[in-house]
Amino acid sequence: MIKLDKVDKVFPGTTVPAVDQVSFQVDEGNICVFVGPSGCGKTTILRMINRLVEPTGGDIYIKGQKVSDKGVNPDYLRREIGYVIQQIGLMPHRTIEQNVALVPRLLKWPEDKIKPRVKHLLEMVGLEPDEVAQKYPHQLSGGMMQRVGVARALAADPPIMLMDEPFGAVDPIVRGRLQDEFLRLQKEMKKTICFVTHDINEAIKMGDHIVIMNKGRLVQHGTPMEILSNPADEFVKDLIGSDREIKLLELTRSEEIVEHTDEIPEVVNKKDCFIQAIDPVQRALETMMKKDSDLVGVRDGESFIGTISWEDIKKHINRISGDQA
Repeated sequence: MIKLDKVDKVFPGTTVPAVDQVSFQVDEGNICVFVGPSGCGKTTILRMINRLVEPTGGDIYIKGQKVSDKGVNPDYLRREIGYVIQQIGLMPHRTIEQNVALVPRLLKWPEDKIKPRVKHLLEMVGLEPDEVAQKYPHQLSGGMMQRVGVARALAADPPIMLMDEPFGAVDPIVRGRLQDEFLRLQKEMKKTICFVTHDINEAIKMGDHIVIMNKGRLVQHGTPMEILSNPADEFVKDLIGSDREIKLLELTRSEEIVEHTDEIPEVVNKKDCFIQAIDPVQRALETMMKKDSDLVGVRDGESFIGTISWEDIKKHINRISGDQA
C-alpha cells in the first residue's frame, strides 16, 4: 500500500539529512508506528507521504504509484489521506459539525450525504451528536477534541490515515482509553495507518509493524514481537528498557497467543471469565487471578474466538526468555 525506497530529506541550510536512505513498506490494513527520539525524522517521513514536505531523494509509492509523478495533484492526494496531529488543529470558529464536514464539503458532497456521515462518525468515536455537534472546540475537553480530530480525518472515508502523536496532548488515563477505542475502530475500518509516537509502549500497543528511527536513519523494523524479542542494537535495547518480559505481558495483544476454538469451556462460562482480543496478555493473567481460574475466554467484540491458559502464558514468557538468552 505504502512504500518508501531510499528516501532522503535534507532541509535548506543544513548538510545533515533529516531522513537518510530510509526504505520500508506498510501493508494494506496495517498500523505502522514510527518511534524514536525527537528530531529523528519520523514526522518528516509522515509529511513526505502526503507531500507536505518534498523528498530530496528516493521515491514514495502509494498503491504502486509514485506520489511525485507529475500527474499526481498534491491537494487531491491530501484529501484522499486522513491526517491527525497532536495539536488537533480544529478550526476554533467553526462548530464540531462544521469541522468534521470540512473535507466532504471540499469534495462537494451533497448536504444530505454529509449530515448523516457526521452523525455516524461522532457516534463511532464515542461522542453524542446531539450534545456536541453544535458546540465549538473550546467547549470540549482535550480527549473529546482528539476524538473529533479522528472523526474529521475519517470523514471522507480515506483508505490511508497519517497520525502524528495523536493522543500525546491528553493525560495517561484518557490516552489509554483513546488508544483502546481506536484499536476497536481499526478492527472495523481496516485502514492503512502511519502513526508517529515517541513512546515505545504506545508503539508496541498500537502497531502491527514498528519502524524505529534514530538520527534520520532506520535502525530496526518489524512486528512488536520481533523487536521485543530481538533488539537490533544497544539503542533499541535502551529504547525498549530492561523490562522486556513485563512489556510483553502488558503490551502483547491476547489475540496473538489465543488458542482458537468455537466451544466455550464450562469453567469459563461459570466464572464469567472473559477478556477482549485486543486486551493485553497482562489482563488475561489479572482476570485469571481475580476469578480464581487457570483459563480465560477471549472475545473479539461479541464473538468468542478461543481461550488463553496459564500454561499458554508461561510458554509465551519462556519463548521470549529463550530468545533473549
